[in-house]
Amino acid sequence: MLGVVIVVLVSLLAMSVFAMGMLRAGLRNGDQLGDATVAASLAGSGQPDESRPVVLVRVRNPGEVPLLAGFRARRRLIPGWLDPGMSVRVPRRTSRRRLRAAAYEVVGVVPADEDAEFAVPVTGPPSPAGRYLLTAVLGQAGGRLRVFRLPVPGRYDPGSIVMTRSRPRVM
Repeated sequence: MLGVVIVVLVSLLAMSVFAMGMLRAGLRNGDQLGDATVAASLAGSGQPDESRPVVLVRVRNPGEVPLLAGFRARRRLIPGWLDPGMSVRVPRRTSRRRLRAAAYEVVGVVPADEDAEFAVPVTGPPSPAGRYLLTAVLGQAGGRLRVFRLPVPGRYDPGSIVMTRSRPRVM
């Protein structure tokens, strides 16, 4: 009986290690071949009278058709050690008001097989701890909609325009 329990526990541990490895490798909810990737970094606004930072977003579209993208950046309210990190969702009901283009500060088109960069202003006051969250909604081929929530680390100094890069991940 003890041997069966040990085998079950070891197999559960092995499956969870395998699942975590697949998540780190980039196989997440709804990923398909040819999906767009998103990377973000924090930067100064470049305007002398602007005290809020901007999030520079780079979207890579390896697909054969253009995609529509909407972006919103805000302060992260929970501490980093509680934050689950980046997440990708594929919502089933896409007609909700919060997924429409009017809900995002920056909306743009990424041409097929190209990269595009967007500067997204942070809404609200700057985070003293340097914790920001980018929400990117990408409408892709075939009517697929993917929602990225990407933490953007970095300290913001209002006098600087130097970027602090987040670790780009394969989406």
